[in-house]
Amino acid sequence: MLSKLLSSQIIIYHCILFFSFSLSVNYFLNLEIINYLAYVCFHLTLIYLFFYFFHFALIFITFLYGIFFDIFLVDNLSPHLITFLIFVILFYFTKKYLLNLSSSKISYIIIIFTLLMFASEALIANLLFNYPINYENFLWIFIIFIIIFYPTLVLFSKIDKF
Repeated sequence: MLSKLLSSQIIIYHCILFFSFSLSVNYFLNLEIINYLAYVCFHLTLIYLFFYFFHFALIFITFLYGIFFDIFLVDNLSPHLITFLIFVILFYFTKKYLLNLSSSKISYIIIIFTLLMFASEALIANLLFNYPINYENFLWIFIIFIIIFYPTLVLFSKIDKF
């Protein structure tokens, strides 16, 4: 059990999570695209971990990342925390059904869940804190997601073979 938690693949994925988290919460005024890129990369990595490397420690880790995203980006606790925990619990209860699907169907599900995660974070922030939904930022996140989705999955498959 502990060897699964400390495998080199998991450590690489957690390094990607931490690095992308760090870049997405540190706002680069002139290089805003880097923030969006890191934000999308974080969510893709997190969902990939949910699918293929789920462990109960991931619940605690997503709890911490949710709190820190909320503190740094929204200044209130809720949108990221609620969304991350809902998706972790959703994956926990549907994991055995989802892993029986083909890899192409799992790719589509990753796309859908990632976009749902972005939308639910924005919606929860808007409903609870009247945080305005910036559609231009949402469009940038969507475009970056579409551009980096396939290369990210290729990178993750290379890491899995590591």
